Amino acid sequence: MAMFGKKKDEPVVQPVSWTGGHWFMVGDVARPAAFRRKALTGPRAVRMPDTQEGVRYYAPVALVTQTPGTDEESASYELYDATEPGALLCALSPEKGGARYRVTDAQGEELGLVRRTPAAKRTIQHGWWLQQPGHPDIVARYHWAKGSAKDIATRGKETAVRGAGALVEGVVDSVLSFGAEGGDQASPSRTHKPVTWRAEGEEETVVLTSGHVEGVRTYVPVASWLDHRLAFALAVLREA
Repeated sequence: MAMFGKKKDEPVVQPVSWTGGHWFMVGDVARPAAFRRKALTGPRAVRMPDTQEGVRYYAPVALVTQTPGTDEESASYELYDATEPGALLCALSPEKGGARYRVTDAQGEELGLVRRTPAAKRTIQHGWWLQQPGHPDIVARYHWAKGSAKDIATRGKETAVRGAGALVEGVVDSVLSFGAEGGDQASPSRTHKPVTWRAEGEEETVVLTSGHVEGVRTYVPVASWLDHRLAFALAVLREA
């Protein structure tokens, strides 16, 4: 008979297959904290939801290891299949000082690139984007931004000329100036905003989205042709 007040053993969150889920997160949270329940943590990993006794857990699918570089922006990463210890899923190798990462599989074959958006374009485009061979560039533009930074500046200045005055022009210029310095850092106004990556072109197919569940930032691969390992790579870099 169990003694009154004895704590229940924490469940063991077993790894699950990286091909068996739809949405995922990156981190060490195996179970978020809740009322009268502490958070449960584990190794840093790409994790997918798994329910036990009506409680959502985040089971590891790919364990993340990091090799430090000369600075924080040039570290390399390796992702190992959590269900097969020692089995390399993909490797992320920095190039051009971390301006882009080449993603390769266990045989060294290229899966694609994860690229860092130049500072001057971060007012209109998210800080990270993807290139997968055989497909259009996969980018996330902010909902109010269409075209290049130059196009946005031109539209703003045309509005000013039509009667809005110098105020609009000044706002446009200050926004662009902010983009030259800002990156993908979280801010009170952007922390919980969803992000949608689309394939560039006329149709702008939705490829990948990011949102929040229980305070945890999550990612949802949408396009059937997207290699999920590329999505993992983008998320690992974004959460680094």
